[in-house]
Amino acid sequence: MPAYTERLTVDARLPTAMNSGLDFSLPIVKRLVGAPGRLVPYAAQRPVLAAVLNRAFREPLEHGELDFLEGASIRIRVHDLSVDWLLTIEDGHFRPLDRRCPEDVCISGESPDFALLATRRADPDTLFFQRRFSIEGDTELGLGVKNTMDSMDWDDLPAPLRTLLLLLGRLFEQFEDSLPARFRV
Repeated sequence: MPAYTERLTVDARLPTAMNSGLDFSLPIVKRLVGAPGRLVPYAAQRPVLAAVLNRAFREPLEHGELDFLEGASIRIRVHDLSVDWLLTIEDGHFRPLDRRCPEDVCISGESPDFALLATRRADPDTLFFQRRFSIEGDTELGLGVKNTMDSMDWDDLPAPLRTLLLLLGRLFEQFEDSLPARFRV
């Protein structure tokens, strides 16, 4: 009788693990989304990154709201996607820098947290105070970047990026119950 009970217990757990989707789908999605960070050379990422950021932050750039970033180097790292970008603003435009250069501030985190921030599903202050994002270096500059990310107009993002972020947001929402507690809003 104990062997039968043990077998039932194992069998009863299997459908839950298989149907959760998280164990199988989320790593695949992260690998696909992270492919550019791992496979596309940074030299090829730089012009696309500049175009997307200059478009997404067009109004703040035009109104001088980002002047505090002029000449500063900001590193954005998304650990689980192998993304490591170093940026500055020069003459009112974002310009990616050589990654070997030192940064004034580094903002880093994991992709689910960046997706929650980008899709407005999480408050940036909450993410920072829960240490789901880290700011290293010039903290005042980092907080200015965080506030700028928070005030960004969603409609200014290029349509393909907006679509990708919405898809990621929905995906993380679908898996939210299965995600570790630190990724739940």
